[in-house]
Amino acid sequence: MLKSTEEDLKTWPHRFELRLRISLTAGKLTLIPRVRNTDSKAFSFTFALCNYLSVSDISEVRVEGLETLDYFDNLSQRERYTEQADAITFDDEIDRVYLSTPTKIAIIDHEKKRTFVLQKEGMPDTVVWNPWDKKAKALTDLGDDDYKTMLCVDSASIETPRVLKPFEEWKGLQELLTVSSSYCSGQLDPLKVLHGFK
Repeated sequence: MLKSTEEDLKTWPHRFELRLRISLTAGKLTLIPRVRNTDSKAFSFTFALCNYLSVSDISEVRVEGLETLDYFDNLSQRERYTEQADAITFDDEIDRVYLSTPTKIAIIDHEKKRTFVLQKEGMPDTVVWNPWDKKAKALTDLGDDDYKTMLCVDSASIETPRVLKPFEEWKGLQELLTVSSSYCSGQLDPLKVLHGFK
C-alpha cells in the first residue's frame, strides 16, 4: 500500500491510499488498482496502468479494437481526431489517448504469432505510445533501437477525471493475456480475439 506523505502533500494536497493487487499465472497478468480518499475533502485524479509490451518488430504489429474511435493526439497539442484505419499499425512516432474504448483490445504480433489481449474495467481510455527513432535516442532509459521491439498500450482513465468524496474508493481491473495466433498466415479472425472464441 502506498500512502500520501507530508512531502507528497506539498505537491498534491490530498491524502490518499493506493493499493495494487498483482496476480501472475500462466499466460495472464492481472492488476487490480484501488485508490481511496483518506482526506476530509473530495479530490479528482487521472490514472493509467502503463504496459510496456515486448514485440518482435513494431512494423509487424497491429492493434485491433480502437477503429472509428475518437482520440487525443499528444503530438498535435491534444487535438481530437477520429481513427480512420481498420487497425492501428506503426511506421512513425505515436502518442494517442483513445476515448471510451471497449473493454477488450487485441495487440497482434505477426512475427511471433502471438496476440496480447488487454481486458479492462474502470479505465475507459486507452493510451497507445511508441517513441520511434528520434525520441528514443533522447530518452535516457530506452536504447536507441529499443523502439523497434516495444509498444505501450495502457489502460487509463484520463479524459474524465475520477472524483472521490472523503473515504470513497475507486477500483480498476486489468488483465493482460497472451494467446497463440497465426494471423501472419491469415488464419486469425481478430473478431474472435475481441469477442471470444467459440
